[in-house]
Amino acid sequence: MFSSRNVPLVTYVRRTLVARLAIMATVIAVAMAVFAYVAEERMLKEEIVTEARADIGELVARTREIVAQTDVTPAAAFDRALGEFGATRRLTTRGKIVYAKFSGRDKAEEREYLDTTFAEHQAVWEHVHADGASASYTELPWVETKRIAKLLAVHAVLLLGDPARDEAGTAEIVFIPAPAVVASMKRKSVFTAGIVVLITLATTGLLYPVVLRLTNRLVAFSRNMQAANFETLSLLGCIVAKRDSDTDEHNYRVTMYALRMGEALDLRTPQMRALTMGAFLHDVGKIAIRDDILLKPGRLTPDEFEIMKTHVRHGLDVIARSTWLREARDVVGGHHEKFDGAGYPDGLEGKEIPLTARIFAVADVFDALTSRRPYKAPLSCGEALDILEQGRGTHFDPEVVDLFAGMAKTLHEHYAHKTGSDLKAELIDMSWRYFQHDAQTLI
Repeated sequence: MFSSRNVPLVTYVRRTLVARLAIMATVIAVAMAVFAYVAEERMLKEEIVTEARADIGELVARTREIVAQTDVTPAAAFDRALGEFGATRRLTTRGKIVYAKFSGRDKAEEREYLDTTFAEHQAVWEHVHADGASASYTELPWVETKRIAKLLAVHAVLLLGDPARDEAGTAEIVFIPAPAVVASMKRKSVFTAGIVVLITLATTGLLYPVVLRLTNRLVAFSRNMQAANFETLSLLGCIVAKRDSDTDEHNYRVTMYALRMGEALDLRTPQMRALTMGAFLHDVGKIAIRDDILLKPGRLTPDEFEIMKTHVRHGLDVIARSTWLREARDVVGGHHEKFDGAGYPDGLEGKEIPLTARIFAVADVFDALTSRRPYKAPLSCGEALDILEQGRGTHFDPEVVDLFAGMAKTLHEHYAHKTGSDLKAELIDMSWRYFQHDAQTLI
């Protein structure tokens, strides 16, 4: 039951740091890899276009050369150049022209060529004859990279002949790069993406020690802040405890009892933090009560009791002066309220009383009953539980009493005889996680 569920802050920080760095590195690496791959793909297409331009340029140059050197028409020159170029020329190095078409001023001069030895020649034919396949170009030369039957292809339209001599025509060409060229370029893309991933992860790995060193400093600072916060709580609680009973062990024990009940009820972190602070500071308002009333050994008169009850208001005034201590308000203001509405200062009833105050009321009365005081001997755990049972539904929340009854014996045996230093050390260890929340959000 008493095995700590705490995760030490250093461990938490390192786990969180590693996890977040890993996630960030993975996200960045993937993003950069995708970017690099896309960039390489774009460069691949540009290289293929360059290769295609080179082959197409040779065909066009030869056609123009034939036109310039002879009196043949551009259509005839194109036929001759294409024949010289060859259907399988340099397929193994760069690629091949699988479709070519010459269009002149006269429809009769139109020439069209399709390499039927190419496996996907039908797909190429359907592509170039599809509606609007090459209608989108507005000026020449026009070059576009396309996917035809899942193959990368260059579709181009270029000007042939000499417009000044009224010999202008256009050549529409589909160039398919060699598979080896495409495969090589894709390997380069994958390799580049892999290098980017490797560099990103390596950089993250190199940054980890630096970030860890800075984080360790944050941990040390957080521990110092935590110690200072607990010292503030302990100091304020001790001021009252020393006036009332010469010991602050009651504050530690009652806080431990309350926190164990809070854990059993699965209270959220802010509630557990508020319960811890409220338990420490529940009687802080007693610093404003006169000694003749606070330390009176006998029963208080009605007037004296009315003065004693003002310690709740005084306590609320004290914690209201600190933004950090205001979380203790529910316990400080509600620990003397009773479930049947007969308590003070506001006469709250039932669930109107904050849950943390209802929890603390049970813990407070139980520890007061089982603790030694100058004017009384301690009661046994069983006797104290009997008294709590008598107040079930009147003074105390029945559900909280029932919960505490199941753990009271074990808690009492564990804490009743511990010294103040031991109680303080265990309390700080147990409640650490509730006060490190803000530090965690900085990581």
